[in-house]
Amino acid sequence: MKHFFCLVTALTMLVGAVNAQLSEGTKVGVATGKGLNTDRSGVFWSSPTESSNVVGDFYIDSLWQEGSVKLNAPVTQFGGLESDSLAGITIRYNVLNDELEVLAKKNDIRVIKASYLKSFETRNNGNPQRFASIKSLIPNTELKGICEVLSSGKLTLIKHYKPKITKPNYNPSFGTGQKNTIMRQDSDYYVITNGKSEKINASKKGVLAVMGDKGKEVEAYLKEQKVALKSDLDLKGVFDFYNKN
Repeated sequence: MKHFFCLVTALTMLVGAVNAQLSEGTKVGVATGKGLNTDRSGVFWSSPTESSNVVGDFYIDSLWQEGSVKLNAPVTQFGGLESDSLAGITIRYNVLNDELEVLAKKNDIRVIKASYLKSFETRNNGNPQRFASIKSLIPNTELKGICEVLSSGKLTLIKHYKPKITKPNYNPSFGTGQKNTIMRQDSDYYVITNGKSEKINASKKGVLAVMGDKGKEVEAYLKEQKVALKSDLDLKGVFDFYNKN
């Protein structure tokens, strides 16, 4: 019930009406997976997309995290009021299906389809993480799905998540191989500047290639901090340093 009331609370945070209460109709709609009252507002659904015969690592983080969501546009709820934000909800992102799953209450999962999703934030062990629809950051890109915004500024660093699919290779004659489709997570780093994106290697050479105007300062930072650029935290640190100097 805790997660259900968190979701109800989030939906009350409507534009210009922070203290407004949900109507009984809205509460019933949320409880039945029909929390938004028209087809055009079909954000919440009764269950996630089924992925039969697919096994693997679907989630950026398989653990549920408390977070907040920003939608592409305000959506109408029961009562006629609109909001483009949800807060205090429990979420996780499915890379394969490109859906943000919302835990309404125990064993009751809804999803926000990617077409409605602009961005969302979570707190992982107290550390804030910001994710965004990649098309909201790079409108003309052919990339799909969600990216994590590691650093923002003159050079915005993002980590783009994507599924890597291995098809079944089962051989019934010999009884060998895999019957299921295997999904593994893959990711690439991109730098966004002046509305354009560039894929980079997570290495000293790759980083310095996009930071040429502050090359000496960045090299000194890497040496002094003994940064190995082996993790997202290392990359975030050097890009934060560049963007603040």
